[in-house]
Amino acid sequence: QELDTDGDGSMDWEEILVGTDPNSAKSKPSTDKTQITADLTKSTSTEKLSPIDAVSRDFFARYMELRQIGAQNNKESQEELARTTAGNIVISKPAEYKLSEIKTRPDSGNEGVKQYGQEVSNIFKKYSVKSRSEGVIAKEAGEKEDPEILKELDPIIESYKNILNALIKVKAPQSMATMHLDLLNAANGALFIAKSFRNSDVNPVESIQAIAYYQVVGMNLYNSINAIKSYYKYLGIYDDIF
Repeated sequence: QELDTDGDGSMDWEEILVGTDPNSAKSKPSTDKTQITADLTKSTSTEKLSPIDAVSRDFFARYMELRQIGAQNNKESQEELARTTAGNIVISKPAEYKLSEIKTRPDSGNEGVKQYGQEVSNIFKKYSVKSRSEGVIAKEAGEKEDPEILKELDPIIESYKNILNALIKVKAPQSMATMHLDLLNAANGALFIAKSFRNSDVNPVESIQAIAYYQVVGMNLYNSINAIKSYYKYLGIYDDIF
C-alpha cells in the first residue's frame, strides 16, 4: 500500500523523487500532481544527470501524467510509456577510425597482398578465444540476474583489444586500405559491444546501447572479413593464406 504520510495527496515516494519532505505538507508549494511533474521536469533540465538518472526522471514524469488520468495500469499506456522513454535515451556509438589513420604501404603485386593477408590471419589466430557469443552471455546474466556470469566477457574483451591493437600497427597495401579500415572499425565495434555488455549490471544504458548495435557490428565484422577473403579468391591466392 502506498503511503501519504503528510496527507497532502502525493505519495511519499513521489515527494522523495522531486525533493520534498513526505512528512510535511508545508515542504512544497503545491499538492497538485501536475505541479510535481513540472517541478521534476524543471529540475531535470538544470541538473547534470547520469544517463540512467535522466531516463528514470523522464519515466517518472510521464508516469505521473498517466496517474492523473488514471491510465497508469493500462497495458497499452504502459507499453507506450516504455517506448517513449527508451526512445529518449541518448546512447553512445562505437568510435570510427578514418582512412587517414590507416597505415599503408605501396602496392607490390600479389606478394605484398599475400604478406598483408598472412599478418591479418596470424593476428586472429593468435588472439582469438573460443567462447559463447557476447549476446548469449549477457542474455543469460540478465535472465538469471547473476552479474558474475558477465565475467565470462573479460577474455573476449581482452581478445578484441589485442586484435585491435595489432591491426592498427599493420601496414595495408594501398589497394586494400579501405578494406583494412572496414576491418579495423568492425573490430573496434565488437570491442565496444563486449565492453557495453560487461558494464550492463552497473549501467543499464550500456546494455541498451549494446543491444542496439549488436547485430549491426556482428554483420560488419562478418562482411569485412569476407570482403578480404573474396578479394584473395579473385586474385587466386586464397588457398595460400586461409
